[in-house]
Amino acid sequence: MADILSQDEIDALLSTVVDEGGQTETVEAEEFVPKKISVYDFRRPDRVSKEQLRSIRNLHDKFARNFSSNLSSFLRTITDISLVSVDQMTYGEFLMSLPDPTSFNIISMIPLQGNAVLEINPSLVFPIVDKLLGGAGLPLFQVRELTQLEMTIIDGIIMLILKDLEEVWKQVVPNVRFKKELSENSPHVIQIVAQNEVVVLIVFEVKFGEATGMMNLCLPALVLEPILGKISSQDWLIGAKKGRTGEYEIRILELLETMLVKCSVELGRTILSMEEILELSAGDTVLLNKKSTQPLNMYVGNRHKFFGNLGVLGVKKALKITNPVKEENI
Repeated sequence: MADILSQDEIDALLSTVVDEGGQTETVEAEEFVPKKISVYDFRRPDRVSKEQLRSIRNLHDKFARNFSSNLSSFLRTITDISLVSVDQMTYGEFLMSLPDPTSFNIISMIPLQGNAVLEINPSLVFPIVDKLLGGAGLPLFQVRELTQLEMTIIDGIIMLILKDLEEVWKQVVPNVRFKKELSENSPHVIQIVAQNEVVVLIVFEVKFGEATGMMNLCLPALVLEPILGKISSQDWLIGAKKGRTGEYEIRILELLETMLVKCSVELGRTILSMEEILELSAGDTVLLNKKSTQPLNMYVGNRHKFFGNLGVLGVKKALKITNPVKEENI
């Protein structure tokens, strides 16, 4: 059992720290290493780590590149879309940063519970509507609410955005589906989460022609919580990098399907001397190295791909393919 210190022993220990005048002895500065102090606001707890924010940034940086290409095709003009920032804040702060009126769209991320927000600034919406209606896509300086017709027109852009978002988010949630629930002109009409709830705000800048505007994607932390572990994992990022070269594989295959390829059938081969070739005339018979019962070789391009039997289909000669050539024999 440990000994219990007496009062005299305690006083002796304290005397090594406090001198006779009752002043604390000076201790060398090297013994005190100042600790790094981080400011933490308990009213705004960080729900998403820096690593997860970095992964979300990488995810939507790819979205910005894809959407820039698709929007250029949709509007038939060169567009430039860049990812400005990925931050977390409260939902109330997000609403305060938005113009009123604006294109405020409630988005569901099926099968995740809850809703997200896709907001498109009026400085971007009106030039897009003008461009789609045949105009030059000039910015509108007098901000007003969108009419029902303009909201219907801008739905085409929203569908394009959601399709590209699905493509990049499928790396994290394979069966995810983005769906627009409703649209409003005012951001204060609908509240998807409490004002003090933490959200991840992803800000994009869109430029085309003389128009420049911001597009915001707001993802509540409550919606992301079930998949935060997958977002922080680097597995999907590694897989995305490995598959980078096959990003347009489906499109390339679609283009290849319509290409015309030369196909030829070899009846057989033989070797003739130059003298024999010069003496050939109509009606002569040339013996080949193939018997009539043997399958013929079919070439696609310059590669032997199939075996087949010669026949007739209608009034044309034809080749009935019997079996493909094994890859190891090519």
